Formats: sequence, C-alpha cells, structure tokens
Amino acid sequence: MTVLIFSCFTRRLVRGVFLVFAMFWVQGCGLTEAEPPVATVSVGLNRQDVPLGGPLEMNYRFSTATEGLVGGDEHRIFVHFLDEDGQLMFTDDHEPPDPTSGWRSGQSVTYDRRMTVPVYPYIGTVTVAVGLYSPRTGERLPMVGDDLGQRAYQVASFNMAPQSESGFLMFDQGWHPVESSPDDPMVEWQWTTGESIITFRNPEVDSTFYLEVQGRPELFENPQVLSLRIGEVILQSIELSGEQSSYHVIQIPSSAFGSNEMVELTLGVDQTFVPAVVTEGENLDDRELGIQLFYAFLEID
Repeated sequence: MTVLIFSCFTRRLVRGVFLVFAMFWVQGCGLTEAEPPVATVSVGLNRQDVPLGGPLEMNYRFSTATEGLVGGDEHRIFVHFLDEDGQLMFTDDHEPPDPTSGWRSGQSVTYDRRMTVPVYPYIGTVTVAVGLYSPRTGERLPMVGDDLGQRAYQVASFNMAPQSESGFLMFDQGWHPVESSPDDPMVEWQWTTGESIITFRNPEVDSTFYLEVQGRPELFENPQVLSLRIGEVILQSIELSGEQSSYHVIQIPSSAFGSNEMVELTLGVDQTFVPAVVTEGENLDDRELGIQLFYAFLEID
C-alpha cells in the first residue's frame, strides 16, 4: 500500500539553490533602476485560502512598456513564494506561452497557469513575487510594481492552510509504482490498472476532488472511459480522447461517502493494454496499464 500526502507528484522545495542564485544576482548583475521598466505586471488568484497540496489558479498580466525586451533574449518568468519573513519557500518559474522576444510596446500579455501548493512545513500568509530574467545571463529586468528587492515584484498574497485529515489519500490497490519523466524529474505519474482504489477518511461533508489524468487514445478504436465511483454509485465518467493530460474538478456530495469511517474511491478504466503486446515485444513491459494519473487531491468544502 502506497501512502501519499496529497498526490504523488509535486516536490518543488528548492529553497537553498535559489538563495544562492539570489546572491549571484545581487553581487554580479549590476542592477540599476536607471534602466526604464519593460512592463507592468499583475497576478490574480482564484482563491485566498489554499490547503497544503491544493491547486491554485493564477492569471498573469504583463502590460509592456518598451519595444520588445532588452537584447532580444528570450526571458523566463520567475515566481517566488515567500513566507512572512520574506524567505523563499518554493517556486513556479516558467516560460510564458508567448515568447518574450515577440512582446511589443503597449501590448497586454495575459495567460492562466495552474500550480499545486506543495506540502511545505508552513501555515500562514504567503507573498507572491514575480519577475523577468534571462536564462543566458541571469539578469533580471526592471518592471513597474512593488519591488521587494533585486527586481522581484510583489503581485499577490494568499493563506496556506492546513490540510484536512480526509485529504490524506492512500493509493491502495491496483496501482503501479510512481514514475517520472527523464526530461523533467518534477513531472511524475502513476499508472492505473483496470481498477485502482484510493482510500481516505470519510469527510462527512460535501467535498471537491481534483484529478489530472491522461489516457492512450492512439491505442484503441474508441477513447478510454474513466469512471469514478464509490460503491456502486458512479460519480463521474470521463472520456479520455485528448493527446494531453486533462484536469477535472468533481463535486462529491456528503451523501455519496456513506457511513463507513473510510471511503474507497474506485477509478475504473474500460480499456487497458500491455506494452509488450501492443509493441509486439519491442517493449518488454508486461504490466497491465490503464491511464496515467498525475494529480489527485480531495478538498473538504
């Protein structure tokens, strides 16, 4: 039996490494505010209270102020999450959907991004700081905003809240071991079999179940169908026809949990495959595989 705190997949606790980078920027990048700002940045959050391990939707908006960005480099967005003492806890650095080299004067660049708040040993207010930097030189660019120092701009805050006892999910039966991408070890998943069970303590109140999964539609004539059920009650059926992972928010009424102390949530897949069979022996993996599960989280409403 595998016990996972909120899912098996998100470990972004890289505080020490980024503190070293921060020292490098302070000492070696020659930050000077004589340079004109390249953009104004703002970030909107979909919620103010986020339990440990819970999802957070973030809307980014950059209003550009210059003709392109300095030097024509592609720049990345750094997103730092700071505790009440201003110490870095975790990050969500990323490349924007539209490369920064294409940003032009007066343009508004907006996009949505979802992240998972790690199970980090902290409860309280979190400050979100955002900035632009060059991966090639490490230089950060000036922007209009509340500068916390070293061109990191405060854009939002939220509260990290404790996780409910019912939010501790146990991946009980029908699961294969956790795997990760060789290209990005932060991307992890677990394969289901035909039926896989997640067990958790009965919350006894209405709850929300978050799920990110991906099927293998190219292997079948018809898309795989994932059914989520408790006992004989089907909560939702999901057709997995896309080539990318899909994200689902499933409302579960308290009545669906029943009266037992522990709840068994079954993920049933109507079509499974064996890699060794579908590749005619080129792949030696003889496991029965259903779908990939990237994220699962139960939040008590």
